[in-house]
Amino acid sequence: MKRPLTQILCLLLLASLLAGCGSDVRTTGPKPSAPLPIKAEATASPEPTPTPDPEEEARKQRLEKAQDGFVWEDGYLYAIDDEGNLKTDCWIGVLHFDKTGRYTSGSKELDILVAGVIDKNTTDSMTRMEKLRAVYNYTRDHIQYVGWANHEMTYQYAHGKDGWMIDIAIKAIEDTHGNCYYFAAEFTALARGLGYQAYAVGGLFSALQDPHGWVVILDENGTEWICDPEMEYRLQDWKERGGDVDEVPDCFYRNQEELEFDLAMSYSQSKDPFEPERKEAEERAKPASAKTKTGTGTPTPLPSTTTPPVG
Repeated sequence: MKRPLTQILCLLLLASLLAGCGSDVRTTGPKPSAPLPIKAEATASPEPTPTPDPEEEARKQRLEKAQDGFVWEDGYLYAIDDEGNLKTDCWIGVLHFDKTGRYTSGSKELDILVAGVIDKNTTDSMTRMEKLRAVYNYTRDHIQYVGWANHEMTYQYAHGKDGWMIDIAIKAIEDTHGNCYYFAAEFTALARGLGYQAYAVGGLFSALQDPHGWVVILDENGTEWICDPEMEYRLQDWKERGGDVDEVPDCFYRNQEELEFDLAMSYSQSKDPFEPERKEAEERAKPASAKTKTGTGTPTPLPSTTTPPVG
């Protein structure tokens, strides 16, 4: 059966419309949102490194190196307090510390010589006592003895007098020869450079009361320790030359009783050799005490034992 033409046309038109509608179909609903950006995790900024305080660092280093309240830089002596601060413009016994905190004998020339000897003959690992022994040995071995008659430093000049130590110490270190006063002056200067209350003494020695020069170191109680590098040198030299000496005594840190017992000798002086320097130190300390940062301090105690250390 044939369909009418109009029916066929209607079917074609409907098919066309349906095809056009299909090509224009759109989806409905919410559009997909764009991905959210990933937020980077916050990182803590490093703390700024504090700038070290040079003065504080120097103070800490002084405390690490300190021995009995003293430190040395290139052989020069400085005194410090318990916090590591330098003691300046002050006196500790007969030791004078200038405005920079450095010990000075009053002679720049001697200060340079003493610092050089200490720097070359001691190490940081040594105790202060070991350093003292080292410079004692240096004095004993480096000066060649020449009789007092051949030197300007004679008994008549030294006995009972003061003020000769500095000039004679300079000559002893530079010339490397001299008599007993040169040994005494040099060791006194070196001992002071290590912070000891040392004095060069011109007096009389032995039962015969012969003219002689030696060194006394005072401890905090005022006890005298006699050190005689020249006597040890002379006895050692005498033994090497075949002299009648069974054993050369150690004259380092010998007290009066021990010296009399071992050597059957004695030391004496016509007056207190420490009085002039004590008075000078006291007078000079009066105006300086008002300027000092940490006070005048006290002398470092020496060993209370009567047995001399073996170095």
